[in-house]
Amino acid sequence: MSDSDSCPVAPHQWSLLVSDVQAEAGVAAWDDGQVADRRNATMRDMAVAVGVLVVGLLIIIGAMGGYSFKFGAPTDGVAPSADVIGGFGRAGETLGIEVVVPQGLPEAWQPNSFSLNNPAVGAAGAPVVRGGWLTPDGTFITLLESSAPGPVLVAQEVGQGLDSRGQVEAAGSTWDIYPGERSEPVWVRTSAGVTLLITGSAPTAAFETLADALA
Repeated sequence: MSDSDSCPVAPHQWSLLVSDVQAEAGVAAWDDGQVADRRNATMRDMAVAVGVLVVGLLIIIGAMGGYSFKFGAPTDGVAPSADVIGGFGRAGETLGIEVVVPQGLPEAWQPNSFSLNNPAVGAAGAPVVRGGWLTPDGTFITLLESSAPGPVLVAQEVGQGLDSRGQVEAAGSTWDIYPGERSEPVWVRTSAGVTLLITGSAPTAAFETLADALA
């Protein structure tokens, strides 16, 4: 027989070869299963970690009170509500500043917005407490309070480079008048270390009512 001829394989040798092939295939299949399991576990761990991170960020943002607050009319539909008076009552301790809580506001005014800007937990700018109401005629009025001087508060909350355009007497106090968004007036005064700012689309009578509630 020449070298090129195949060598006969005994039956018991075939059995050994088949067993070896099956064993190798079994090991490979088992290894592939382990890799898949590890990959699935890793994906689950990553999903859990991302979920925890998102929840943590939401908690931090809520604690900071640094979420956005923009002067403006209410959106269509049911207007939101908020505990504005209670918020002002708690804000002084939270922000570490003097806060004047409005007293005797009309019952028809619907409290609909409240927020804080708290630098102690990472928010930029001066500490500010903000609250807003909807009036029966569909306009809105907003009160801001801060330990920052009037011009600083106006620059931070209303706009940069604004100058006072006069003064108005209300509730026995003098308020500086600044231009606001959409030609809405801004009244500002500082007394006993707290700066008060009133703005909104409400008429002058509503500004005077809020000023009186802060006297």
